Amino acid sequence: MNEKELIEMCNRKKAYKGKSIKLYWTSELYSFGKYIRKYGYYPMILPLAVYSDHSGPSFYRSLQQHELETDAPVFLSHSKFKVEEYKRLTGNKSYIMYSPAVFYRKKNNIKQSQNANGTVAFPVHSLPTMDDKFCIDEYCIQLKKLPEKYHPIKICLHMHDINRKNYAIYQKNGFEVITAGNTSDYRFIQRFYKIISNAKYVTSNDIGTVTLYALEMGVPFFVYGKRTISINKYDKNFPIGEITTPDHPLYSRLYNFFIMDDKFKFNRITDSLYKEIEEFLGINDGIRRMRMSLVLWYSLFSWLFSFRSINYLKKFNSLLSGKK
Repeated sequence: MNEKELIEMCNRKKAYKGKSIKLYWTSELYSFGKYIRKYGYYPMILPLAVYSDHSGPSFYRSLQQHELETDAPVFLSHSKFKVEEYKRLTGNKSYIMYSPAVFYRKKNNIKQSQNANGTVAFPVHSLPTMDDKFCIDEYCIQLKKLPEKYHPIKICLHMHDINRKNYAIYQKNGFEVITAGNTSDYRFIQRFYKIISNAKYVTSNDIGTVTLYALEMGVPFFVYGKRTISINKYDKNFPIGEITTPDHPLYSRLYNFFIMDDKFKFNRITDSLYKEIEEFLGINDGIRRMRMSLVLWYSLFSWLFSFRSINYLKKFNSLLSGKK
């Protein structure tokens, strides 16, 4: 992709967001809104009155502040632990969610292409609220040292890194840069799976959501390169200062198991780890489709006949009138 294509794909104004009203941002990112609706036989035009994990399952066991503060009638999470913790701390309804991304993949029978080649690298993405200690030039040098069988190597960047123009550093080092685009775009997950299904290998400098999606689909994954050190400047959901590594035990197991050694070798997934990943993605315990349908309709009517809808209409009228 050239610079113009990268910027346009990450442009919020040009992202396709469908025709439905958006109530809660977490349940609309990364194509979640589209496939939560499809999973629950719920009309695309209607708003989702649910809060959810804002991407894949979190490797941090504690709930974030924005999750505890939401006024949504229902909270959906991939994690059984988070669901139980949310109910304990708030007393509100919460359910385990079958991964919307995996639902999309299985529904469309997406598999690794027989013509897959090379490696797609997903460096840990930056955040507007964070400063990162991560040398892109050094990472590029490390990637170039990978044996020939891992080449060609493409770099897939999150929209935050495209907006920061980090793509220019990778391009300067001779790498092709690609992206799945704006995270608010309903086409995001379609683009993402097209990228990883055409790769022979997927890598990152840390464990993240891409690890889970690649391994669940059967694409070999390995950890390679120095970890990113993130410094929180003002995000209320994390302690100010250096962010510690995630505390979920699965994170450590995945990191230590899939890290590439000095001889450029890494482990292939085992049956037991695959089962853990399936559970982590809510595939085993996620509520079934008919029950999800009932939950989505319940949450909509709960939202409509409450102060939440009144507050929403007040904010909407303020926006229309130009008031803040």
